[in-house]
Amino acid sequence: MKIPDVAKIIIKGFYDQVMNCVKYNLHCLDPPCLTAGMLDQYGISNYSAKTSFWKAVDNIISKYNGVEIFRSRFGSFKLVFYHNIEEIYRIENSNIYVDVLDCDIVECDITPRSHVLRIYLEGEYSNRVVLRINVVTLAKLAVFENPYFKDCLELFAIDPFSLSSIISLTKCIAVTLHRHQSIFSILFNRKPKDVVDIVKRSPLIKKFVDVHTVFGEGLQQSSKH
Repeated sequence: MKIPDVAKIIIKGFYDQVMNCVKYNLHCLDPPCLTAGMLDQYGISNYSAKTSFWKAVDNIISKYNGVEIFRSRFGSFKLVFYHNIEEIYRIENSNIYVDVLDCDIVECDITPRSHVLRIYLEGEYSNRVVLRINVVTLAKLAVFENPYFKDCLELFAIDPFSLSSIISLTKCIAVTLHRHQSIFSILFNRKPKDVVDIVKRSPLIKKFVDVHTVFGEGLQQSSKH
């Protein structure tokens, strides 16, 4: 499978997991982003297709694990991927996968061995990991605090590689950070002027896109709305 197609499925799985956490008010302290069982609902149902998918996931991890998504004055933030085969927990009679803590409040079925992908945001300072949080957990907290964040995630899940989706998600993240001034002041030496100012601090976006020539006017106009 091609990397963009696999990435879209991972992002869709991430979004669905976040929405399940919100809808059912689950703890979701360390849920998977994606499992082998979830692939069926994304059109990957036979054994060979699933094997090909997980090989592609390993390929993504080998190339992009630890990719830096944001650089601040006190360190950097990276996405870290973990693909394992392990025991997993699913809410009974559903396709909702949870961590073991949630099985204290809902009935769970256990699958002894399954492919599982988890993704973490890690904050690093002076080559030390000072923050590590599951991205599903992080997004769930953002939606609980700011319900409009759900719309940004939905747009991103539908079309993750479009300019409008990236702009929308970046703006939503910026607004969320503004609500937590202590965190905001750690990340920025000064208040960002617009979305472009924030995007410039993301090595992940800058690696693939020239902010000035490709984003340029479109980003600046969007940041004014």
